[in-house]
Amino acid sequence: MARKRSEKSLIITLLSDFGSFYPAQMKGVILSRLQGKSENIAGKITFVDIAHDIPAQDVRAGAFALLCTVRFFPPGTIHIAVVDPGVGTARRGLVVESGGQMFAGPDNGLLIPAARSLGRPTAHEIALPPGASSTFHGRDVFAPAAALIAAGQPPASLGPRVQPVDLDFGEAKKTARGLEATIIYVDRFGNLILNLQRLPAQDMMLKGVRLKRVRTYAEGRRIEPLITLGSHGFAEIAINQGNASEAFCLKAQDRIELEEI
Repeated sequence: MARKRSEKSLIITLLSDFGSFYPAQMKGVILSRLQGKSENIAGKITFVDIAHDIPAQDVRAGAFALLCTVRFFPPGTIHIAVVDPGVGTARRGLVVESGGQMFAGPDNGLLIPAARSLGRPTAHEIALPPGASSTFHGRDVFAPAAALIAAGQPPASLGPRVQPVDLDFGEAKKTARGLEATIIYVDRFGNLILNLQRLPAQDMMLKGVRLKRVRTYAEGRRIEPLITLGSHGFAEIAINQGNASEAFCLKAQDRIELEEI
C-alpha cells in the first residue's frame, strides 16, 4: 500500500558525473510522473544538486561526495546518485533505505558509505522498466524509481531485497616510520583527503617535505604544506594558497607514507 506523504516539501537530491543537461532530463521525468497526482506532489518537490562534476566514472569520488553530504539533509530526503560505468550491463539498480533517507542508484558501491553513515541500510533491486535506454539509467531507471518513492511507494514494492555491493575507503595503517594512508579524494583546491579520521599528533613528512600540523589553513605560511582535519572529518594534506595534488604529483587512490618527525 502506498504511504501518504506529509504536507511538507519533499527534497530530492541529485549527484552524478553527467555535467550539463542530463540532470535536467532526470528532473523532468520525476516532475512529469508526479504531475496531476493527488496532493500535488510535484509542486512540493525541492531539487538539490549535490554535484554533477564528479570525475567521469569515478565511483569512489562520487561515494565520498555523497557520504560527506547526506547527514545535512532531513529524514524523508530522496537521493539519486549516478556514477555508473557499468550502465546497461548485468549490474543491478538499487533503492536503499537508511536512517529515514532513501537512495536510488547503481549497485556498484556508490550509495553504501553514505547510507551506512546514517544507520543500517536495506537494499531492494529495481526492476528494469521496458524500453529503458542501455546508456542512461539515471533518466530511465533511477528517476522513475525516485518518483514512485516520492508518491509513497515503499522500496519493497520496486523489487526483491538484495545484498548490495560494498565500497569501503579502508583505514590508514600504523607503520614503523609513521602511517600508510590512501588518498580517497582530491578536491578542487588540490587538497589530498586521506582515509584517516583523526589528525596526527605532530608534524609529518611526505616525500621528504615537512607537513605542518594545523587547525586552519591560514596557520601556515603562503605555499607551506600542511596537514589538517577537514570539515568532512578526514585528515587532508593541503598547501596554503597552493595545490597539494600538483606539488606532490599525487592523485586519488595513491597510497602514501607519512613519516613521523
